[in-house]
Amino acid sequence: MMMSRTSVFAAMTLAALAWVASGCGGAARSSSFTKDAPPPAVADAAPATSGSAANPYWEQAEALWAKRDDEASLKQAIDLYEKSLQNSPDDAKVLTRLARAYYLLADGHYWLKAQKDPEKKELLLTTHEKGLEYSERALKASSPDFARKAAAGQRKIREIVNVVGKEGQEPLYWYASNLGRWARAKGFSTVLFHKEDIFQVMKHVLELDAKFFHAAPHRYFGAYYAVAPAFAGGDLKKSQKHFERALELEPDYLGTKVLYADTLAPKLRDKDLYVKLLNEVLAGDTEKLPDVAPENRLEKKKAEWFLSLAEDRF
Repeated sequence: MMMSRTSVFAAMTLAALAWVASGCGGAARSSSFTKDAPPPAVADAAPATSGSAANPYWEQAEALWAKRDDEASLKQAIDLYEKSLQNSPDDAKVLTRLARAYYLLADGHYWLKAQKDPEKKELLLTTHEKGLEYSERALKASSPDFARKAAAGQRKIREIVNVVGKEGQEPLYWYASNLGRWARAKGFSTVLFHKEDIFQVMKHVLELDAKFFHAAPHRYFGAYYAVAPAFAGGDLKKSQKHFERALELEPDYLGTKVLYADTLAPKLRDKDLYVKLLNEVLAGDTEKLPDVAPENRLEKKKAEWFLSLAEDRF
């Protein structure tokens, strides 16, 4: 007897959930929060911070960082940031910058290459993994309370994230961002396996400051609720609400509209919205927000790519 389409989908869904729950298929990622070996002891001292006097590489790296929409400049900046860790391996400021830098290298430069050449996917994945490693180190360096909890054996980040204050907000954000992009590139089962960690971390970032990094928490949840299937918490109305709130808080960060178009518009089957958002990105002023002008320039390249796919996606 043939099964209906609904029955087939339900069976496939149950199988996927069982597969994920068993930890099979490479869905899980090893991290400093899950490894069996205990982390090093945590001192009571406040986390270290960088400065040009203590870190001779910082100013050189920052000059290159200002040109990070150029791939070569970004890689050179990363090299200098990493050199600076040789004398100060627990420098929270440098570790956080590296978590963001590797995210941008992957998402801003390698992602588009991987769309055009599938053989570049592994490069994309390993780069996000580097971003995750640095965000984990930055989080422990920024938040002694979090590091103590992790050292005591509480290594599921979703269970201890609430001890992190605003001093750890940025590494938390880059942790969730790298993990989310890495999981999405790996595939559906990996997204499901890590979704609770991602959700709880970003929920805490939102609670700490909804305006952080140009309304990043709302932007993130816009994508989160759009990408997740309904049985795993996906909700298109919640997605649109978060995207609209992000645009209300910061209309000039172009990545919000790119993400809105990519993740939600196809789910809504709204080609007009898709095209409108992407054309607004192409017409946008990349210099209105000087601190993220390089990111805005990279988002325009993504918008061009997604516009070229309009006919195939609708």
